[in-house]
Formats: sequence, structure tokens, C-alpha cells
Amino acid sequence: MIRLNYPIRGMTCAACVAHVERALMRVLEEGDTFTVSLLTNSVSVFLSGDLEKQELEALEERLFASVRAAGYTLLKEAQKEDGAERKEAKKAVIRLILSAFFTLCVMYLSMGNMIGLPIPGMLLENPVLMAILQLLITLPVIVLNFKFFKNGFSALIHLSPNMDSLIAVGSGASMIYGLVILGFVFAKEDPHAVHSLTHDLYFESAAMILTLVSLGKLLESRAKSKASDAVNSLARLAPKYATVLLDGGQKSIPVEEIQVGQLILVRAGEMIPVDGIVTDGGGSVDESALTGESMPVEKEIGSSVRAACVLTSGALTVRAEQVGENTSLSRIIRLLEDAAASKAPIARIADRVSRVFVPTVMGISLLTFLLWMLFSGSVEMALRSAVAVLVISCPCALGLATPTAITVAMGRGARMGILFCSAEALEKLCSVQYMVFDKTGTITEGKPKLTDLYSYGVDAEKVFAFSAAVENLSSHPLALAITRCTDACSSFLEVKDFRSLVGVGAEGTVQEVRCRVGKPNPEFWDEFSTTYAKNDALEAEKNTVLSARLSADVYTRKDPSLLRSDFELLEAQGKTAVLVTFDGAPVGVLGIADTVHPDAPDAISALKNAHVTCLMLTGDNERTAAFVAEKTNPNGFYASLLPEDKERIVGELSQKGYCAMVGDGINDAPALARADVGIAVGAGSEIAIDCADIVLSGNSISGVVDAYFLSRASIRVIKQNLFWALFYNAICIPVAAGLFYPLLRWQLSPMLASAAMSFSSVCVVLNALRLRNIDLKGNSEMLFGKKEKALVTHEIGVEGMMCMRCVAHVKEALTAVKGVESVDVSLDEKKATVTASDKVTLEALKDAIVKAGYEIL
Repeated sequence: MIRLNYPIRGMTCAACVAHVERALMRVLEEGDTFTVSLLTNSVSVFLSGDLEKQELEALEERLFASVRAAGYTLLKEAQKEDGAERKEAKKAVIRLILSAFFTLCVMYLSMGNMIGLPIPGMLLENPVLMAILQLLITLPVIVLNFKFFKNGFSALIHLSPNMDSLIAVGSGASMIYGLVILGFVFAKEDPHAVHSLTHDLYFESAAMILTLVSLGKLLESRAKSKASDAVNSLARLAPKYATVLLDGGQKSIPVEEIQVGQLILVRAGEMIPVDGIVTDGGGSVDESALTGESMPVEKEIGSSVRAACVLTSGALTVRAEQVGENTSLSRIIRLLEDAAASKAPIARIADRVSRVFVPTVMGISLLTFLLWMLFSGSVEMALRSAVAVLVISCPCALGLATPTAITVAMGRGARMGILFCSAEALEKLCSVQYMVFDKTGTITEGKPKLTDLYSYGVDAEKVFAFSAAVENLSSHPLALAITRCTDACSSFLEVKDFRSLVGVGAEGTVQEVRCRVGKPNPEFWDEFSTTYAKNDALEAEKNTVLSARLSADVYTRKDPSLLRSDFELLEAQGKTAVLVTFDGAPVGVLGIADTVHPDAPDAISALKNAHVTCLMLTGDNERTAAFVAEKTNPNGFYASLLPEDKERIVGELSQKGYCAMVGDGINDAPALARADVGIAVGAGSEIAIDCADIVLSGNSISGVVDAYFLSRASIRVIKQNLFWALFYNAICIPVAAGLFYPLLRWQLSPMLASAAMSFSSVCVVLNALRLRNIDLKGNSEMLFGKKEKALVTHEIGVEGMMCMRCVAHVKEALTAVKGVESVDVSLDEKKATVTASDKVTLEALKDAIVKAGYEIL
């Protein structure tokens, strides 16, 4: 896919966006897509096919010509001046100050006498001179804001009227009316008639309309720039220079010149300029700019580091792996820009309205003028109402209602380590009814550790060495638990004919032995039962030397007769039991433990409180899954699943309602792609991230809750903005047309109409900016209509527990106490950890334990 980015000039409202989109559709072929952003004044084109250079240049020429024919100007990136926006903003402020000065002068001359302000007697006695002076003072305002006339009438000529067209026609009509009255002033000889005519010049309306619209545009542009702050601030994070190690020396070079493979020296306090691997040194790195996590992360030789992170202490030598546009920072910026330019389905309401909005308003204005002329015969009344209709109508508010909220929300998400890949994902997430979590690396920390090794009739070190050699070629997270113990053998043995068994394990030939590591086949236990008779008297001999080297419990038995008992014991302890076979014969069992992420129970509880059904999917066995589910308390779980099973379950849930899938591994990719919203944990595989709609830069699934809360708040703001934009126009246009004048004597002057129009656009943007600082967790009452419970955690020592049945009794007794949310009882530590409402006292918990027949330590 080829991507083309162009800045664009001339767009001022949602109608402009619709006209540019039509111009692009006339040129692009089926399969090509594009986005047009009013917020960033940019166009992105995505071509589905590959084009030669000449074909691409020809297509660009057609695109530029089509957009130019619609009245707008596409620019190439090279034509975009650095700092052009700042320069234009300064010019806009100067134009506004001068416009305001001249407008106040003309207002003083036209209305000062009415409110008792002193007016030179010469002007009061000479109405013609007063009229000419008002015209001369109004002309600078016209010249300073001539862009409204240039853009507006150009759009009319191209039959694509926009907001500038409304302003140009409204202000121009007031000006022309004033000039016609001025002509009558010259023609009249009656002093009283001349004096009366000078009160209806309308020059002050023309000037005030332009000045107030300019003020609104300035406020709007500043608010829009704040909405884009997240992207701009990320772009500013990248350092300008880096220290490169060359031939034993050091040289400071621009970051753009760094090549892959070069060694970069990073000192304490400096920002890491590239993505790379630490080859020497160590230190603490602040990754908050990318992950949102405030705690520094320790880095050592072999650790990966990312651009824009700050080394807070120590010193690192980093080998550059990704540079320039390929760094994590650049990809995040590109992702934010694409997402901000994309359209949420809810924005289609504004799109449908904006396509016909301006022509409809111009038709209503003309009809208003004709009806007032027909029923009142007053040109002044008819013109005032017609101009008010033109000026008060605001397609800007419609055009900004959705993109400003989306951009602000995505910027807020980026600061929290949440990257939305599209506006559609942001909208869908708030409607999710099912949140499905993968277990390994998502609910658990994803850092599995080898805790047990049983060998049967074979040397334990051989079982480990062969298993480690096979798992070294596997990409499954559990394989890391084995390969991390590399100090137990000097190097990995050579593996031939390696094969990855998706969702099961891996196998390969090591020293002419076919070694398989993974889950047992369904028929394995039937064959095992008929082959080996259980021998409870068979003792296990502990290998203390290998246990110390592996930091795990290593046992050896003479034969596999108790393999099933060992396997089930590991599963009962919440560990993943992995079978090792040599040429089909069972020779070992590995016990791998992965601790539950500390944030997982709270994250799942928060989603359940928001009426989201939380489910856990895992390829692990039923016992291990139940152990993890007991600690995290989802609504349910599915165990012993293959990747295709996960995809099937997600598909079935999607038919019942919106379903989100949270995962991190290659085996999660099909389910992530099948889900309505795929959420990838950032530390996961590239394939999982590529299949996801939302990426969490950090490792904590609390980001899922933050993303959900942010989505709910964002869609609420978008709905408020759309309601305001539509309601404003639905109410104000009839009032400006004078519909209520016969009954209530309500009629808006064009000056008040222009102020109301500017106010509506600014309100929409300011409402969206609330998302920058809204307290997502503290405002759960606003988001979900209920307050979060205040929870307290108690740790209580328990004496008298002898077995797992005792643990169950203690847990049952504590769970029965009203207000208790979760209970975790440890037999080894003789301790109960209770999370309960702050209204539950420690004494009440102790009483429950004592009544169950146990003592308090």
C-alpha cells in the first residue's frame, strides 16, 4: 500500500471537507481510500496497488487538479514551511486587533449618539460626511478580512459553497445595502430624510460580522492546536543529536544520520535517540513518555530500549536496531495522525448534514428575504433577517464536533500509554458487552518461571538440556521460562527438523532423539494408564546441584508410574505442567508458574462493575485456568483451547454483542483480528500488535480499563457536541429568520448572529478539550452512574490450617462476611489476604476465622 500525505489550504468547515472528499473520489479508483482532516488541514491518500514513479506523478497531478477545481489547494510536504502556522497565527492576531479598532470606531460613529457618547458636532450636523466617514473606516476591515470574500465567492463559483460563502454573502449584502443607502443620501435633498437614512447604513454590521468571525476563528484555531498537542509534543520529544562511538572515539551527529548497527552512548539525563539493544552498561530508564508508567525500568546488557525514553541514572551503550521513521516514537506519531484523521461511524451524521447544509441555509436566507418583502414591504427588515440567517448558521460546529473530541481523546490516551489505531475503535470500545482476556502474558505477568522439573528414568540434566534446545526455537511465552535458565548449560544443543505445534508445544530432533515438549495428546493418558501401574511407594530423589543451578525443584524417579500424580499436583498448584517425551516415551514433567498481574483483579472488577462480561481464554488445562480465575474472578473461563478455538469463541460472542479481545501472543492474533475490537498488550508480539485496533504500550491490563473509561467519556462528549451543533442551528436559524417576530417580537441583528456563530464553534472545541484533564477513574460516577466502592486490604495470620481443605474452610468463612470482595488464603504462609469494603472491620474478619475453628496468629 502506498501512502501520500498533503497539507491543504482553503478548508474552513465541514462543507469544505465534503467538497474535497468528492474531488478526491472523482480521481481515485475503487479500493483506494483517503482521509480529509479539518483539524490538521491535511489529506492522506492510501493507494491499494503499486504504481511506477511516472504513474504516481500523473495521479498526483490529477488529484491536485481535481481539488483545485473544487476551490482548494493541495501542497506537497516540501512546500509546507516550518513555522508557517505560528507566522499565520501572529498575522491573524494583528488583523484581529486592527479590525477590532476600526470596528469600534465605526460603531462609535453609528451608535455613540444613541447611548450618550459625545460625537463631534460637525458630524452630527453633516449626515453625508458622517456616512462617508463610516464607509472609509469600514473599508480597512473589509481589506483586512478579504480572505473571507476571496474564499467564499471562489467556493460559490466552483458550486461548492462553504462557511466563508455564508460570511461573504452576509457581510457583502450588508455592505452593498449600506452603499445603496449612501446613494440615496446623496440623492435626497430633505435634511430629515437624509438624517433618517444615515441610521440604516449597516456599515457597522458588515464590520462587526467580519471582526467577530475573525475572533471566533482565532479562538477556534488556538483550541484546535491544543487538541493536537499530543502529536506535537511527541514529535518534540525526539532528540536532535546523539553521541556515536566510532573507532574508539566519540562523535556528536544529528539523529537523522544514525545508521542501523551503530553504537550510541547514552549518559544519565539524556534521551535515548533510537530503538536498540543495550550492549554495555546499565541504568534506570524513564519510559513514561511512551508507556504512561511513571516507575523507571532497570536496563542491563541485552535489554531493549526505545527512542524518546530518558536514562535517569547510569550509562548505556546501545546498538541501533530501528532508526528514523522506524522507531517506536515515529510509529506512535504516525498512528496518532492516522487515527485522528480517521472518521468514527458517529461522524456520518455530521457528514450527511454538512453536504447539503450551506446550500440549504442560502435557500432559507433567500426565502426569508422574499417573505419579509412580501408581508412587510420593509427592505431593512428583510435584509436584516436574511443576513442574520446567513451569518448565524454554523457548519464549523458540525465539522469540529467529532474530530476535536477524537483527537483530544487519542492524545490523552497516548499520554496514558493507550494507542487507538482508528476512531472507529474508540467508538466501538464503549459499546463492548464482552471483554475476553487471554491468560498468559495478559492476565498473568507474562514472565513465566521454571519452578519444578521431574525426570523419569533419565538424567534430569539431559531432560532439561534437550527441552531447552527445542524451546529455544519456539516463540511461545512459556518457552522463555526454560530458555532463561541458560546458565544451567553452556550453550543450546543443535536441533534438527524443528516443528512448532501451534497451541500444543514444539518438537525437534536432538542428538538423534525426537524430543517433544508441550501438552499431552488427548489419547496420551489412556495409553499411559495401560502401560504404567501407579506405584505410591516410589520415592523422588531431589537433585540439589541442578536445583541450585536452575533455581527450581528438580526430582528424579526411577520410572514414570507417578507421572500423572506429579502432573496433577503441579496443576493443582496453579502451575502449567509440560510433558517431555523422548521418541514418544515420557521422560519428564516441567512445572512453570506465571504470577497473576497485580492489576488484573481490580481491572476485571472495574469492568464487571461497568456491566461488561469478562471472560478468560487459555490453552492451559482446566485446573490451572481455575486457579487463575479464582484469583481474578472473571465471569467465566475457557481452558485447553487452540488458537482456532479462541477465534471461534470470539466469533460466537460477537454475534451476541460487541466483543473485545485482549491478548499479546502470536496465538492470539486470529482472535484479535476476529474481535470487534482487538486490544494488544504492547510488550506482546508484532503480529498481535498488527492485528489489534488498540495497543497498550505498557504491560498492565489496567490500561484496558483506562481505554474503556476514555472511550465512554469521548463518545459522551461527541454526542454532546453533535447535539449542540444540530440544536444550535435548529433553534437559531428560525429565530434569525424572524419566525417568532410576529408573536414575541424576537429578531436578531446580524451582529448578534455573528457573535452567536463564533460562540458555537468555540463551545464545541472547548467541550472537547475537557477530555484532556478529566479524571477517568475518579469520575466513574459520571461515566457509569455509580460510585466506586472504597476497598481496604487486610492480611491476617491463621493458625491451625493443615491441608487444602482447611484453606477452603477459611476462605468460605471469610467470603461469607458481608462486604468482602475477594479472599486469598496461603497454606504455606499461614496467611489470609482479604479485600473488603472499608466498612468491614478487622475484628469481624477475625471473628469469622475463629468461628470456623482456627486461631489468629
